Amino acid sequence: MTKLFFIVSFLFTLPLQFASIKYNYSYYGDVVHSAPGMTYAAYFNAQTLGTKLSSPEDFVIYNQEIYMVDSVENKVIVINHEFAKVDERNTFELTQSYINKLSSEGVTEFPNVTLKSPYGIDVKDSGIYIADTGNYRIVKLNHDFEVVDIFFDMDDPTFETIQFEPRNITVDSTQRMYVVAKNVYEGIMEINTDGTFNRFTGVNPVALTPLEIFRRSLMTEAQIAQLKLFLPTEYTSVQIDDRSFIYATSKPSNDQAENTIQLINPKGVDVIKRNGYHPPMGDVHFMVGMNNYVVTGPSLLVDIASTDHGIYTVLDQKRSRLFTYDSEGNLLYINGDEGSQSDKFQEGVALGYLGDDLLVLDRKSRTVVVYRLTDFGRAVNQAIAFHDQGRFEDAAMIWEQVVKLNTNYEIAYNGIGKFYLREGNYKEAMTYFELGHDHYYYSKAFKGYRNAIIKDNFGYIMLVVVLLGGTLAYFKLRKTYRKGGSILYED
Repeated sequence: MTKLFFIVSFLFTLPLQFASIKYNYSYYGDVVHSAPGMTYAAYFNAQTLGTKLSSPEDFVIYNQEIYMVDSVENKVIVINHEFAKVDERNTFELTQSYINKLSSEGVTEFPNVTLKSPYGIDVKDSGIYIADTGNYRIVKLNHDFEVVDIFFDMDDPTFETIQFEPRNITVDSTQRMYVVAKNVYEGIMEINTDGTFNRFTGVNPVALTPLEIFRRSLMTEAQIAQLKLFLPTEYTSVQIDDRSFIYATSKPSNDQAENTIQLINPKGVDVIKRNGYHPPMGDVHFMVGMNNYVVTGPSLLVDIASTDHGIYTVLDQKRSRLFTYDSEGNLLYINGDEGSQSDKFQEGVALGYLGDDLLVLDRKSRTVVVYRLTDFGRAVNQAIAFHDQGRFEDAAMIWEQVVKLNTNYEIAYNGIGKFYLREGNYKEAMTYFELGHDHYYYSKAFKGYRNAIIKDNFGYIMLVVVLLGGTLAYFKLRKTYRKGGSILYED
């Protein structure tokens, strides 16, 4: 009954949402109409919270509460799931354990700690971690907002010439910190629980074109020294999941944006899947070069948020877009609009999932915009969840409803095809994989179809082989008898 109710309500309510048509990209790279996966639901700002916001930079969601930092007001604000302020702090007392630690190091004065231009925050069971950028340090608080420790001295040659300016931070279950720092191109900093620098992970390499390599091979050292310095691209955000895999975004380099989203495993290797029609990179098509009429260049991805079943969303600050992908790298839906109205945003800097809702922080308007799943988006997410749980028939049923309501949605055809493939209905699977342009799974279905035909007709095939072999042997014998009247063996 629950499944039937879901399908019926889906059929009746989804057409009402087609008034807000969005777009997606087809297999051929064409822009096609698509129902929106999410729609505006609410917003909150300084006025609704009853506080002052000047330049909110980042937020994180922990235990259904939103922790936000403001780089001008130099404070932490806590907001509940009903979008009401529950606390805010701009000074922090020291815990006795931290005072004892400082005393053992010869410190005699213990003033309260204040922040200066904080740009990042993460909250875990182990505490509250703030990227105190203007003070060149990381401040760790307990959940009573008391200072547990401060980390600032990074022992690495990188910081012999520049200051340690943490901009974004995420923390794993063992309390290791992963930090994006300003002007650091070596990768994401991995910092031990005691604040000592461990290593760089997830290095974002620079790839020279064959032409650039050839040109450099012909140059002298003096000429090479005068060329533009090629640096790895700079990371813009990090978020760790419960498997200790790091979702990260980085700036595009020379209009190359196919490596701007990464999923870094504990070994520091990017293992994100790019099995969709196009690499996960935000907008696939964009204009290159200067233009006074349209926004040019690839998407500028500044934050990433993941939710259940491998679904994740990236925030394009350049065009105020939200791109949602599944774990295979399929682009599920695109949302977001640029503007000053309450349902739009102008300078998105952070996003996060609160349950199924997606929150986007707009620094320019000092507002958080809340997006909620449409029935279309909920159906897509539900189909992916069913498939992830091994409920393939349930997933196929939802995909069939999606196809009926949006024939442009090619991903759904592949979802149905995978069900038929598992059921051994190879011919039907081939039909759907062809509609979905999935060559890999089409080949698997074709192989199964071919093997099934051979198995079902094995007796007939062997009969034909025997008859054909006998016929050839008969004619060969006749040929030899005609030559000499007896059986002759020819070379």
